[in-house]
Amino acid sequence: MLSNNKFTTTIRRFGVLFALIIVFGVFSFMEPSFYSLRNVLAIIRQASITGILAIGLTTVVIAGEFDMSFAALASFSGVLSVILMGKIMMGAIPAWLIGIAVALGIGVVNGTIIVFLGVPSMIETIGMMTLLAGFTKWLTGGSTYYSGNFPEIFPLLGRSSLFGVIPSAVIIFGIVIIVFIILLEHTKLGRFFHAVGGNPLASEHVGIKVKKIKFISLLISAALAGLAGIMIGSLLGSGTPGMGEGYLIPSISSMFIGAVFLRDGVPNIWGTVIGALLLSILSNGFVMINLPFYLKEIVMGAVLIGAVSMVAAFKKGEIPGVKLM
Repeated sequence: MLSNNKFTTTIRRFGVLFALIIVFGVFSFMEPSFYSLRNVLAIIRQASITGILAIGLTTVVIAGEFDMSFAALASFSGVLSVILMGKIMMGAIPAWLIGIAVALGIGVVNGTIIVFLGVPSMIETIGMMTLLAGFTKWLTGGSTYYSGNFPEIFPLLGRSSLFGVIPSAVIIFGIVIIVFIILLEHTKLGRFFHAVGGNPLASEHVGIKVKKIKFISLLISAALAGLAGIMIGSLLGSGTPGMGEGYLIPSISSMFIGAVFLRDGVPNIWGTVIGALLLSILSNGFVMINLPFYLKEIVMGAVLIGAVSMVAAFKKGEIPGVKLM
């Protein structure tokens, strides 16, 4: 009986990883070029931006809040940096730094309204998402912005590769993973994040500054959204008002899929990374085997519903970070 329980627990906690391996194997069998090094790197690059955004969201949810504005913030920061380079002829690095700094400023606004004014994070960030979408369209006039005056290093964060093999986006993603694995799993601050998300009242009683931790988590999400935004701009070679919108559902799905991995219903960085890779494999595989374009949205929606349902089952009806009242 004990061995059966252990087996069930293993399947439950590592099911996402097993699913990733199985899905990869199925697509590889159906299309031999799917498992080529070139395509594998393309899959990881595709997962990189989703993964970075999802890691930011994971950090917020671990602290007991939620962020719906990260994709719109990525669009805004990316477009802003592109326009600074194209119109004002600013260098790429200063433009990127300003893009991330502005994203942090939005994070401060989110944190202040949510943490200190007590507005539910889901509602506040939906409002911020709408606000940022409007500002982004204002910056671009509602159309794609392109300029022939972009600096030579503009493609560095999105389209370039190390030694012509490893995409720069993959390297950045790897660095972000390492930083947040260390931060959230091996530091006192990381333990505070988990404690605050698990039981804020108890955390307050033992001296943890709950509001400060929640505020920091929202800053982290904003900073990673800013980073992802400039990577998207670099990848596309232009600034498009909704260029971050396509990452919203995959990033949320990655976080919830990850909450099923390793820990029953608790978001974690490794799980989020596995979730982002799984969704990237599905997206890439659909294209490789020429499945109907609408099937991707159907599957993504089903995956999100399934992941949230499993997390709710593990947490007895509670969805981590989602509080409307």
